[in-house]
Amino acid sequence: MTILSIASLTLHEMIRRRLILVAAILTVLVAILTGFGFHALATQQYRGHPLAHVQVLGIAAQLLTLVAYMFSLIFALGGAFAAAPTLAGDVDTGLLLPVLTRPVRRVDIVLGKFLGLGIFLSAYAFACGLLEFAVVRAATGYWPPHPFAALAYLCGVAIVMVAVTLLFASRLSMVASGIAAVVLYGLAWIVGVASDIGASAHNQAMIDAGTVSQLILPSDAFWRTAVYHLEPAALIAALHGNAPFMVAAPPPLAMLLWSFGWIVVVVAAACWSFATRDF
Repeated sequence: MTILSIASLTLHEMIRRRLILVAAILTVLVAILTGFGFHALATQQYRGHPLAHVQVLGIAAQLLTLVAYMFSLIFALGGAFAAAPTLAGDVDTGLLLPVLTRPVRRVDIVLGKFLGLGIFLSAYAFACGLLEFAVVRAATGYWPPHPFAALAYLCGVAIVMVAVTLLFASRLSMVASGIAAVVLYGLAWIVGVASDIGASAHNQAMIDAGTVSQLILPSDAFWRTAVYHLEPAALIAALHGNAPFMVAAPPPLAMLLWSFGWIVVVVAAACWSFATRDF
């Protein structure tokens, strides 16, 4: 019950800081802007003739992966900058000190905050994702083949960032933990792109570097799986290799299992680190 209470308090804190309100307004604004773009695509003409419907669907599928990347970046940064103040910020301001004097386990505090942030970010990911899919469907008639699976793996990106940020925040300051998590995410993505280039050039060292980066921070593995579920079969068949925003095949099952296990291990490490910290 303590964990659920802390999770509930974390969600109320998100509301108090108007984070949910700001996220909702920005999501609607992005949906309107992208809606205009996809509507322009559907009404685009080439040499005086409108594009064939199958062409519109193909272009919409590719553009949707770019939109998904934008949202994955938002989820990743949101996970980092929401998790850093909720633990390290409460420590820096002394807000947690009265709580720690009560019979509340430090492990419950970390788990409660992880649960609350995970619920908030997952709900936000599904809400804005389904809204964006509906806008694309209304403008072009395109609907991704596996929308719920794609959104679930995009939630994985956010949850990975929450886990690693809580680990950093268990020892570092609010600013330091947030920056460290974002830098690690950026490095993982860059190495993932380099791995795609290495695969095209048949450079095994670059491919291995991408695998190692996914083992260290599996956000890229979740992102690639999400994109794979967004791509129609015809687009996958036309790909001859991975691209920065498209993938020809998802990560292997072993990598996905590692990614889920990684979250459990990192959250456990955050609990241990916070429990053994001196105040």
